[in-house]
Amino acid sequence: MRRRLSLISTIIISIILGFIILGSVTGYVIFFRSNKHSLLQAYEYLDSITRLISQDVSSLLEEKIRLLTLTREEFFDGSISENLLENLSNLFDRGVMYIDENGIVKKAYSRYEFELMGKDVSNREYFIQTRKTLKPYVSEGFKAITGRDVMVITVPVIKNNSFKGLIAGCTDLRNQKIGYLISSSRFYKTGRITVIDYKGTVLFSEDPTEIGKIFTQFPLYRAGHREIKINGKDYIVEVKSIPDTRWMIVASIEKEDILNYSYQNLRFGVMLFISIFIAILILLILLLRRLLSYLKILRDISIEYAKGNYSKDIHTSPFREINDIIDALQVMGREIREREEKIKEEQSYLSTLLLEMGEGVFILNQDKKFEFVNERLTEMLGYTKDEITRFNPIEIFAPGYRERISKIYSEGERHRERAELVSKDGRSIPVLCSVSPINLNSSITGYLSVVTDLTEIEEREKELQSALEEIKALNEELTTRSQQLEIALARLDMKLFEVERAKENAEKLAIIDPLTGLFNRRYLEEKFSNELIKAKAYNSYVSVVMADIDHFKRINDTYGHKVGDEVLKNLALIFRANIREDDTVARYGGEEFVIILHNVDKYDAYEVAERIRGEIEETSFEEIGIPEKVTVSFGISSFPEDGEELTDLLIKADQALYQAKSLGRNRVEVYTKPSESIHF
Repeated sequence: MRRRLSLISTIIISIILGFIILGSVTGYVIFFRSNKHSLLQAYEYLDSITRLISQDVSSLLEEKIRLLTLTREEFFDGSISENLLENLSNLFDRGVMYIDENGIVKKAYSRYEFELMGKDVSNREYFIQTRKTLKPYVSEGFKAITGRDVMVITVPVIKNNSFKGLIAGCTDLRNQKIGYLISSSRFYKTGRITVIDYKGTVLFSEDPTEIGKIFTQFPLYRAGHREIKINGKDYIVEVKSIPDTRWMIVASIEKEDILNYSYQNLRFGVMLFISIFIAILILLILLLRRLLSYLKILRDISIEYAKGNYSKDIHTSPFREINDIIDALQVMGREIREREEKIKEEQSYLSTLLLEMGEGVFILNQDKKFEFVNERLTEMLGYTKDEITRFNPIEIFAPGYRERISKIYSEGERHRERAELVSKDGRSIPVLCSVSPINLNSSITGYLSVVTDLTEIEEREKELQSALEEIKALNEELTTRSQQLEIALARLDMKLFEVERAKENAEKLAIIDPLTGLFNRRYLEEKFSNELIKAKAYNSYVSVVMADIDHFKRINDTYGHKVGDEVLKNLALIFRANIREDDTVARYGGEEFVIILHNVDKYDAYEVAERIRGEIEETSFEEIGIPEKVTVSFGISSFPEDGEELTDLLIKADQALYQAKSLGRNRVEVYTKPSESIHF
């Protein structure tokens, strides 16, 4: 009991003495070195916060560059998914665009008014630098076409070692995660942080009105910290550059603000020290004895756990912290047991797997010596495990590959390459060698190597190559025959085309008058039958106009049949020009013509015929050798009142034509029944 009391007394005395010494040292520092220490802390704080913000900004920019790099192929080919576009939109609030090698915006995706399609941005710094360096580029701040202050991150698009443009992500400087980092990093009353580019343009600031303006708070010379005086006030300034950019972080605090903070800390520290000293002194006297007993129990338990005995009973204590430690020890014991069992199972499984794998497997330790060799590797090489493990691992490879394999192991990265092993009997074995470093606690502790025998595969490749050559020869022969067949088919198509043209010409000649180019009598009868069917179905009119050239025999006798033919051709042109496209005019025979006017009664037909007659009368035929006037007489009949068949209507129209000639020719007459009379 006395020993325990002596120990407690010793602890209490030691603590009291410690507090006295600590108080003395603290008082010395507070009273004599407070200001210097506060300034040093301010420098360290500025250095720390600018370094953290620099790292955060650099990480954010790297993430943006990484995503642009991963998606540039899909973006360039137009195969990008909606999910990737959504991710890009989240990182680049002003949109993402593809700019070709000439600086023209070809593709643009944005949530807002990003209307840049077809715009030329070849004069922008980000385009010039990206094309020049062929590397990702983080731009300075600038005014976009939309008038917003923005920054751009670019990734070049390289195809066949040629610059094909770039993918650019655009971000509004006023709506940025970086701005949130800066605005949330508050320190002291006068502390402030600003991010500027190499031109001095403010990119990010806790004051949004400063974004896009030139930084003028104080002059900047280089990265680092310094004291400067501005308007009679002393400032502490830290300037730090952001890696892989031309940006700088500028942090500043008024020196007076730091000293005021130091005095406040002084008063608070003195009061806190006295309070803590009194409270701890009282509590120590009351609790230390009991606490030490439970600490002894915990020590004993820890010793048992260290020995591997996890079954020792643990009693609870009145102290929550002690109970937490007890609970933690129990959980730790269970986890250790579970992990040990799991490790044993995994080791057993892994060992079985490696031993039974169809590929050769060996593991090298940190010194690049054999630690494990499976049976497949011994079968491939013809050595026993003991024989192999006495080798330098590089020596199992053929001489031409040893330098490369040694370099792979020295690089400490994943590799997969073709190589050759040398068997015990001197044979070269082609293999695919995969090397994977084994990392433990962020350090390489060994290397896992897997070698796959390619002997059979390469033999199959040779057989396949031979087969491919045969296929190539057959393909060439097939190509030749295909070309011959195509030529024959082309000739056949030409013959078929000629036959079709001949058929069309024959059909055309069957219904066309060769002299005038008008339809002939045969076509007229077929056309009129169709017109009658429509007229009967829709209860409409069809009018027949028969025309005959006056004194045409005299023209032939006087001027010759060649001139008469020219008259017929010219009249055909006049007829065709004065009717609708869906009306029909035909040479009925000799100097007679018949016009079929659908959905036109005899009174409207009279107007058409009179217009044609008047135009013919006014037409001069002197160019073809006829000094006199050429006139035509017309007779008109109409369905249904004058008949319901073509024969009846032609007879009635011919009667009207005969009447026109009887009355002096060069006139239009409409058929009337004997009891009727029509005057126009």
